[in-house]
Amino acid sequence: MPNDRIVIVAASIELLLDDTADAAIRDRWRSLAALGVDPAIGRPHCTLIAGARISGADSHLATIAQRLPIPVLIGPPVALPAGPGLFTLAASVVPSSELLSVHATVHRLCGDAVDGLVDHVTPGSWTPHITLARRLTADRVGSALTLDWSPIPAHANAIRRWDGDTSSETVVAGRAC
Repeated sequence: MPNDRIVIVAASIELLLDDTADAAIRDRWRSLAALGVDPAIGRPHCTLIAGARISGADSHLATIAQRLPIPVLIGPPVALPAGPGLFTLAASVVPSSELLSVHATVHRLCGDAVDGLVDHVTPGSWTPHITLARRLTADRVGSALTLDWSPIPAHANAIRRWDGDTSSETVVAGRAC
């Protein structure tokens, strides 16, 4: 049964990419803009946990960051449902055992610190991805699929807690950063 409740996501814990992969995602955003698609804004990231508010999780970020960097493969695009007739276009992130382990660790250590935890980021329901564009019609998704979607080898090298209410971030770099 579809979940019709509206979830306000204002806070998240995310993996950040190495500079080369970050630049490659930004290039894809520019390619989408050239097609007339409004690309995502901000910093490319892969969300691990999200909700209305996160408090008390910062003490765990350094522990999690000690597991970084980890290799990640940014794969083909996916269209995620985003409401009636709308989609979020995202670059898939191949769910390696290392990535799934980091994701599970974030939920184990930080899950209780999240108010209004959204269901689609929980272990077993999570589709790792990097958002490319939001609120696209099926026609716009089809246009976007004409672009080059070659895989991007990358490293997740830092973890970030994002607070959308204050537009602030706490970033903790991994071991080799």
